[in-house]
Amino acid sequence: MSKEPDIREEILDGEISDEELKKIREAVEESSDLKNLLKYYNNSLDGKKDEKFYKEHIKKLASKINSKKKSDRVEMVKNSKKSKKDSRKHPTVLRGIIVKEYEGDWIWVEPQSAQKGEYGVRFPSHLSQRNLTVGTEVALNPQNFQIIDVLKKRKDPDFECINTSKTFQDIGGLDDVIQTLRRNVGIQLEKERREVIEKWGVDLDKSLMLVGPPGTGKTLMVKALANEYEADMFMINGPQLVEKFIGEGAKKVRRLYDQARSSDRPAIVFIDEIDSIAKKRQENRRHGGEEVERTMSQLLSELDGLGKEEGNQNVVSIFATNKPSIIDPAIINRCSAIEVSMPDNNAKKEILQVHTRKFDIDDDVDIWEIVDKMPDQVSGRDIEQIAKQSALSAIYRGDDLTDLKVKMEDFEHAIKDLEDGNIGMEKDFLSPENIHEEIFA
Repeated sequence: MSKEPDIREEILDGEISDEELKKIREAVEESSDLKNLLKYYNNSLDGKKDEKFYKEHIKKLASKINSKKKSDRVEMVKNSKKSKKDSRKHPTVLRGIIVKEYEGDWIWVEPQSAQKGEYGVRFPSHLSQRNLTVGTEVALNPQNFQIIDVLKKRKDPDFECINTSKTFQDIGGLDDVIQTLRRNVGIQLEKERREVIEKWGVDLDKSLMLVGPPGTGKTLMVKALANEYEADMFMINGPQLVEKFIGEGAKKVRRLYDQARSSDRPAIVFIDEIDSIAKKRQENRRHGGEEVERTMSQLLSELDGLGKEEGNQNVVSIFATNKPSIIDPAIINRCSAIEVSMPDNNAKKEILQVHTRKFDIDDDVDIWEIVDKMPDQVSGRDIEQIAKQSALSAIYRGDDLTDLKVKMEDFEHAIKDLEDGNIGMEKDFLSPENIHEEIFA
């Protein structure tokens, strides 16, 4: 902010004409200094000023303004030249990644730009060889893709850590499976226990596969596991790794595991519907199978490298499928399988109690009777739907909401809706007798 000129001592008695005042007001529009001058005219000595004095000051100020504008233009030109010089010294760079080990004096990079592909460039003499490993992000010269510098690894927006508040208390009827997960995965995520395991020379299973029908709680258990052991969870569905262009799915797998390895905490990579990218390999596979096989080959490479590469050594892979019979043996042989079966009556009771623990339930409700009325092949997700629908039914029919309770009839209506296909995952139009081959042709 410019300092106001102190002209009080130079002000002489006298009045300024309306015409001069108008000129001053017009000049004020172009100069903050002239605004200050006018302020003194309005506020000092009852507006009595020397007309000649003001004319001289206006001329001086106008001269200063013109001089300053000229100086500003010169400074702007200087800054522009300096900016161009700096830009020549520090040219715009591309972000890229090293995709292959060096071969002699060459190293292979892939720019993250519209120019897709892998490019062989000479090994930069100003950088250390041990800093340029596969997966390292680098700054590239946009003209020739030469490596300029090593970049700090950034978080991949496509594979962000999943935040979850789920706990094992939110899961019912799967105590045996939960104990197996704690014993095989949980102890790996605890630093002290992991150190004892390494000291004893125990070969850890870094990959597990949860096998079971849809809705049995596979994903829910992995989320609870990550939350209870304060691990970062990176989750993706298998179909999301199937890409249209050759090689893109494999790059996604590599990026997924790079993100997990760069985490500061223990990490869980969870791939649901693993069967979509790990089908048994066939010689007569139709067009498109080659891309799936490339993706699976990259996944196998990542599994073989867990615990052996640089970065976070504490990364565990967990897969989930409901079609284990179609999965390639190469994946099966690298995983410890854990079966997650449909709930029995005891498990159904526990699941229902978990999902109704906050409900106000009427005294006439018999949990075991509700369980007996449920279909034989009912999943944990279906039981959750029964609990949810019974609550909605009670709220809908209730007139006095202050004394509202879920009654036996609400649970019975919810079970009937499930059997009729109005809620839950099983729908009549998807039953085997109603599925026609031409739908999936």
